[in-house]
Amino acid sequence: MRKSLFVLMLPVAVLVMAPAVMAEEPEKPWFDMVNCEFCKHLMDDPELLNHTTWEHFNITNGIINVTTVDKEYLDSYHAAGEEMMKVGKRLMDGEKVQMCGSCRAHGTLIQAGAKMEHIETQRGHVMLVTSDNPEMVAKIQAWAKRNIDELAKLEAREK
Repeated sequence: MRKSLFVLMLPVAVLVMAPAVMAEEPEKPWFDMVNCEFCKHLMDDPELLNHTTWEHFNITNGIINVTTVDKEYLDSYHAAGEEMMKVGKRLMDGEKVQMCGSCRAHGTLIQAGAKMEHIETQRGHVMLVTSDNPEMVAKIQAWAKRNIDELAKLEAREK
């Protein structure tokens, strides 16, 4: 994975999760591209992550995430997003779905009042996760930092 940081392809609709569904989940690996029903779709095209870059930046009231996909992999990226939307719909319909720690934590932030804006671009998307509450801003930034730290561990193992 080239400087990649998944987590943030999840559209707003996917993140409106029932607290009871999430509370039942035991501790999960932070990233799980096999068992997380959202993330596994990023592996439908085994080359997608090698051609996608996710960058996180702290801003005053949260984070901004910029996702860039090489042109020849945009179809795979959009197909993965469509499949993830289907998983999100199942979740919103009350079905229990397997999630990695990062996806679960992201959903928890949204449930707790963090705001998310998702803007499609020609080569990916830009996502803002923000709050007016300083405590929530700290949680948002801690979640993003853990994503970056966990990704660095994964990339170190790949070398």
